[in-house]
Amino acid sequence: MNNNKMTRSLLALAIAVSASAAQAEIVLYDQNDTTFSADGLLNAFYTYQDQGDQTVSRVRMGFLPNYIGFNVSKQQGDLKLGGRSSLWVTINDSNDLGSDNASKTDSAIDVRQFYATVDGDWAKRGPRIYA
Repeated sequence: MNNNKMTRSLLALAIAVSASAAQAEIVLYDQNDTTFSADGLLNAFYTYQDQGDQTVSRVRMGFLPNYIGFNVSKQQGDLKLGGRSSLWVTINDSNDLGSDNASKTDSAIDVRQFYATVDGDWAKRGPRIYA
């Protein structure tokens, strides 16, 4: 293997190993024992295809869908009340061409998480076993 091919192979390996999805949380409000934050995951990459008579460039997503989530919590006496809602979004489009030879887009928004939590000292003690 010559040096040029070895260099390209090592560069491709380094990029593949270091590539990861971006994930972040931003605290939007944190006062008076109340917090509100947003978080998300962006898992997308660029593809280019040469399909003979046409070339196609797309932004596609990986195995996991992209999402944006919203979290809220409130300390109420001895209890900490919380909630979460998240919207999961697919950005993949189909390979079918529409009647006007433009790519169709099969995007979707899905509410995947919507729940509430209650936490307190009783939840941290763990189960009690009586003999």
